[in-house]
Amino acid sequence: MAIVQPKSLKYRKAAAHIFMLFFLSLIMFPLLMIVAISFRQGNYSVGDVIPKLSTSTLDHWRLALGFNVTKLNRVPGSEVNFVNTDDGKVQMYVSTKEDDSFRAFISEAFDPEDVKKVESLDDAVEVSSSFDVESIDSGKLSDSDSAFALCKLLAHKIVVKTGEGDSSLRYVIDKNDKEGTSYGIYKETITPPPFPVLRWLWNSVKVAFITSFLIICLSTTSAYAFARMKFAGKNTILNGMLIFQMFPAVLALVAIYALFDKIGEYIPWLGLNTHGGLILSYMGGIALHIWTIKGYFETIDSSLEEAAAIDGATPWQAFRLILLPLSVPILAVVFILAFIATVAEVPVASVLLLDMDELTLAVGAQQYLYPQNYLWGDFAAAAVLSGLPITIVFLLAQRWLVGGLTAGGVKG
Repeated sequence: MAIVQPKSLKYRKAAAHIFMLFFLSLIMFPLLMIVAISFRQGNYSVGDVIPKLSTSTLDHWRLALGFNVTKLNRVPGSEVNFVNTDDGKVQMYVSTKEDDSFRAFISEAFDPEDVKKVESLDDAVEVSSSFDVESIDSGKLSDSDSAFALCKLLAHKIVVKTGEGDSSLRYVIDKNDKEGTSYGIYKETITPPPFPVLRWLWNSVKVAFITSFLIICLSTTSAYAFARMKFAGKNTILNGMLIFQMFPAVLALVAIYALFDKIGEYIPWLGLNTHGGLILSYMGGIALHIWTIKGYFETIDSSLEEAAAIDGATPWQAFRLILLPLSVPILAVVFILAFIATVAEVPVASVLLLDMDELTLAVGAQQYLYPQNYLWGDFAAAAVLSGLPITIVFLLAQRWLVGGLTAGGVKG
């Protein structure tokens, strides 16, 4: 006999699905905006939620990943024309309405008494050059097909050398249209990465992984002692840790700075501007993790350890071989929570770390937002990169979040 569901139940299911879709959209919207900003041209925080393909750019990602960004901006009023001469050479005529500084550069780069080397994309070739620093009416020049053929041979781009080792500013002669029927002068600017984002990312991953591993080791053994052993002052210590943990670390920034400044005088690798000191400061947040693991240990029947003791197992063996395998899910949760908190932490890291190369990504990304100019596009690319380690750790640990609870059960 088929079970007929009332219509009200169907409506409630539909309403629940609609609510969940709305809730997920609300959660994912900030992430979508950050990703969109990282692909927009310029450093603007407002614009299309989904950038158009024609206006999208990878410049912010190139800078974040440590690559230079090269841009060509046409010099206003510039024209370049090539004509054949009677002696079989090609004369290059340059006209521009740029300021005097650019005319001086043209005069130096194209010396009519000397044959200049012009660098193509493939090989270096020599062309004789003629120029006029004032505006030239290009209509009076007898352009020839062979002259444009020369440009096509040079892959439509001729780069004028501005000096040995000069890679930040060059003037490029390139085509103005797809057909290559006219050419102009373009100022080529090379923008290097402003900050070492990948180094910051490595610092964040290194500090977060070591901190999470040490927290797991210390909080697990401490939680076992509080859950299974009896000693004087146990409840007082537990309550004291919980009370001290209620106060945010921001309130103790001055004390933390003074403390690690003093520690650095005796143990330099644990002082200021060291990752060792930052990891040690993060270990101060272990109390909540001890409480979490202790509560999980208390849900495991102690008869498992008693049975192991009867078989001759020591308390350490019972802890390592019985209790820990059953506790893998909670250990994975604690590791992920500690990892996320460490990667996203800013106040303590901004106080203890001083050098640019030692910063974590959460602290370093703030360098993009200075009062004179907010580099929102570069900041967004760095922000997306900061979420990758957390995502990877969660994907790797999720298999332990749902398994292992039934392993090692006692036969009844």
